[in-house]
Amino acid sequence: MSFPSSPDFETRSETRELIDAPGLDPAELAETLAELACINAFLGGHSATLGALARLIPPGRREFDVLDVGSGGGDMARRIVAWARRRGMTARVHGIDLSPEAVACARRSSLGLPGLEFTVQDLFDLPTTRKYDIVHAALVLHHLPDDAAVKAFAKMYELCRLGMVINDLHRHPVAYYSIKWLTTLLSKNRLIRHDASLSVLRAFRRSELEDLSRLASLPAPEISWRWAFRWRMIVHKAA
Repeated sequence: MSFPSSPDFETRSETRELIDAPGLDPAELAETLAELACINAFLGGHSATLGALARLIPPGRREFDVLDVGSGGGDMARRIVAWARRRGMTARVHGIDLSPEAVACARRSSLGLPGLEFTVQDLFDLPTTRKYDIVHAALVLHHLPDDAAVKAFAKMYELCRLGMVINDLHRHPVAYYSIKWLTTLLSKNRLIRHDASLSVLRAFRRSELEDLSRLASLPAPEISWRWAFRWRMIVHKAA
């Protein structure tokens, strides 16, 4: 599949990413998830989420739990637990993903680490009787069409006690051409080389995140731009 020579940055792309296809080779997926973890660390993905947790967790709180939606290889879940430990807190993170292969990879990479659980589950099937302090999704929203994103927002908000965090990409020409150049130069992984720049075309502008939030009947979100070309959206749970 080839990209258009002049991508349309005005509207979100509907082209499906390769990583969303069923039946991926487990070894190739594990390699892809490990490379994505490195990209997220290098390009500020982890720091954006951890900064949001610091804003949501009340001062003096010694423990908290997180639902990590679309947890992939579990790199963000592990970062959250380690971040909490360094601050004298205890974090319990439940990562859910639709991919059994991704969940298996997350479990292998997290063996022996406390506070982590990974299960194959659909966000929309989770019972609303089980609440989490924080519900988080990093680089998940751009995989969804707008109507599913609105449903995801509403469900995540229903499941949280303190608030929810969205960490996703900014649809921008600089982001598109930069990641396309970097992955072409540095990666041999076909999924990374195909999907990285496509993810940008599927991503968002600030106004679109605001519109999705309104459609989901959320309180006004705090949306901030983070390096490199990411949006961080924090929604505090109304009293």
